[in-house]
Amino acid sequence: MKLRNYTLSILFIFILKISFSQKTVEPSLIKWYTIEEADSLSNIYPKPIMIDVYTDWCGWCKHMMKTTFAHKGISNYININFYPVRFNAEGFDTIKYQGKTYTNLGNGRKPKHDFAKYILNNRFSFPTIVYIDKKRKINPVPGYMKVHEIEPLLVYFVEEIHNALPYKSWKNMYQQNYPEVYEDELKKDTTTKKLDKSGIVKWFSVEEASSLCMKNDKPMLVYLYTDWCQSCKIEEGIVFKDSIIANLVNKNYYPVKFNAASQDTVFLFGQKIIPSGKGNPHKLTSSLLQESFKFPAFVFINSKKHKVNEVHGFISPYQSERIFSYIKEEKYRTQKFEDYVKSFIGKIPKD
Repeated sequence: MKLRNYTLSILFIFILKISFSQKTVEPSLIKWYTIEEADSLSNIYPKPIMIDVYTDWCGWCKHMMKTTFAHKGISNYININFYPVRFNAEGFDTIKYQGKTYTNLGNGRKPKHDFAKYILNNRFSFPTIVYIDKKRKINPVPGYMKVHEIEPLLVYFVEEIHNALPYKSWKNMYQQNYPEVYEDELKKDTTTKKLDKSGIVKWFSVEEASSLCMKNDKPMLVYLYTDWCQSCKIEEGIVFKDSIIANLVNKNYYPVKFNAASQDTVFLFGQKIIPSGKGNPHKLTSSLLQESFKFPAFVFINSKKHKVNEVHGFISPYQSERIFSYIKEEKYRTQKFEDYVKSFIGKIPKD
């Protein structure tokens, strides 16, 4: 199976010059750290930590090393976006993590390491992949996973979708965006409603949208994406194709879809803006996204040429309806978004 665009062209990459000896365990292609190394690196340059918790007797653990972790696309994605760790739940190494020391006292048959007890919450199932996010929240996911099963989980934690959306909702959108890959799963799932993908957003160029914005006093919605952003593909294939969202956007905004690393010269309100060179964010991107380079990103600009708000990260149809309505009604002038949504009655059910 070919992984979708997982040989990534990374923008704005920070190169760490720290000498840690990563180890590849054949036939896996993943370069593993120790937990101490991953902990130290994450303190310097935050990325999620992924821990493969295994035992020597676990057959599915060995099989996952031969299959999923030997997949070139999956291993590349993990090596780039995580600090990957292998941890033997029944090993006897002394582990230091976040200022605490963990050991295996060897009590009982097949004794479990105290660190395994901690990250698995005393629920032992092997293999279990534990995802530790940048805020050090621990997320254990038990069971053997094939390539197409682990894909949405990896993106879920790398692009921090787990902070805003239940995994069940994310997984459903991910699978329905790639029906050719998840055909069997979608056929078996008779309880999940098929998502609406009938909507069509009418996208404008930057020049067209800014000209119409001033002329008709209707705001611009600039949607910024990158080629390496996986959740951007779900945003475009699922969220913007929801007919309620598409109609709301077409009626109330002049929408622009803009590649954050575009090499094109654009005109915003008559001002010429040039690219910054290959591999760098476009100067329009830099000027609009003053808060963060997290994608997808949504920037709202009114007819007075003022940026009224910017939103970063994947937003579901349910979330989009509330955010887009809040901006188009100009409630941001008098009301906090948290208060606005308390009384908002939308058409899209909650995730």
